Amino acid sequence: MAVSWDETKQWTDRLCSGTGTWSGNLYDFYFRVYNKRIQDIKVPFEIENGLERVDDTPVHIAIREALANCLINADYHGRQGLVILKRQYEIIFANPGSFRIDIQDAISGGISDPRNGTLIKMFNLINIGERSGSGIPMIFSVWKKKGWKKPELDETFNPDRSILRLSLGAMKKRR
Repeated sequence: MAVSWDETKQWTDRLCSGTGTWSGNLYDFYFRVYNKRIQDIKVPFEIENGLERVDDTPVHIAIREALANCLINADYHGRQGLVILKRQYEIIFANPGSFRIDIQDAISGGISDPRNGTLIKMFNLINIGERSGSGIPMIFSVWKKKGWKKPELDETFNPDRSILRLSLGAMKKRR
């Protein structure tokens, strides 16, 4: 499920696989969610090789990676579903299932142990993900270079969930 959240209305945009209003397949889910999540991400004007406009930023790449990781590493037999929640100043990626490697090792990189090997092959075919254990360190690096709040990577148990919180820009103080 992908949700855009508004504190006063609970959610303002919700995408669930069981509604019957779309195919419900993982490929469509990925692109629908990705396109919704990047709508507010700024794209500065940049020309590459003097001819081509660059419409992809490191933040876009990091969000693609976070979403792919969320889908690839989800325990689809778990008790809860996948939730991607966008609030005004953050995106939360939560999937059922615990980490299969130590969280600090995931942040450091170099170790890959995807839960769903077929899904990583599917994403590799569309040039998303590399199975090199570099995705999470890249996300942390992009956020550090932007000067944004460090991503939070956590897991909870019973039921098991892996959660990645990405702040978007400078966090404003809440009232």
